[in-house]
Amino acid sequence: MNIFFCEQGEGNPVVLIHGFCETHEIWNGFDNKLSKYGHVISIDLPGFGKSPLPPGPLTVDLIGGILLNWLKEKHIEEPVLVGHSLGGYIVLAMAARDPEYCKKLVLFHSSVFADSDEKKANRDKVIDFVTKNGVDPFIQTFVPSLFYNKTHPEVERIRAISTQTSAITLVEYTIAMRDRPSREEFLGKYPYTMLILAGDKDEIIPLDLSKKMASLGSKSIFFALPDTGHMGMIESDLLAIEKIGQFILS
Repeated sequence: MNIFFCEQGEGNPVVLIHGFCETHEIWNGFDNKLSKYGHVISIDLPGFGKSPLPPGPLTVDLIGGILLNWLKEKHIEEPVLVGHSLGGYIVLAMAARDPEYCKKLVLFHSSVFADSDEKKANRDKVIDFVTKNGVDPFIQTFVPSLFYNKTHPEVERIRAISTQTSAITLVEYTIAMRDRPSREEFLGKYPYTMLILAGDKDEIIPLDLSKKMASLGSKSIFFALPDTGHMGMIESDLLAIEKIGQFILS
């Protein structure tokens, strides 16, 4: 499958996988600074940006398999996989399929836990709302909720990126996130080091949940970005780059 990507830097491959209603553009600036630590590859997930949506029912495991095959076809060896939110779910699916290939994972505002019943009900409400009202009204309220500072100057840029999302992509990925499996057992058995970056003011993945997740992995490294919501690559970019850079070189 054709996956759109941008790349810069040399050395260890670092693959940046964006979150829900985002594209590779979410990493603009961040990827450039991070490239001093390696060969940074930022992609558009299938259905977002310039990557086509695959046919048939969409699942997190399906997308993980597509990306895994794509990386291997590109002969990208020993990648550091950085997944933001939804991107973290994809990274976990890739690692569950081939842990020997996925030896360095960064979960960036993401989770190994399956959706709670309440979260699943909220996903269903999103599907219903977007089906009835379209993408734009949803994005107008969704994007500010990602930030600790709701008036952050980058909110409008992220809104502009997010409104590129088609209704079918938004709905298909919402279903995929709602129905994704728990990766708790996987994390408990994962033999390699995983970096978990959380935001101490994250409303999407609460800090306590991230701390609980970190306790499951014997080799998990946990760090909470201060005064940060769900957008650490923007709200705490330099600190996040420092932590990821250290992980890349470790």
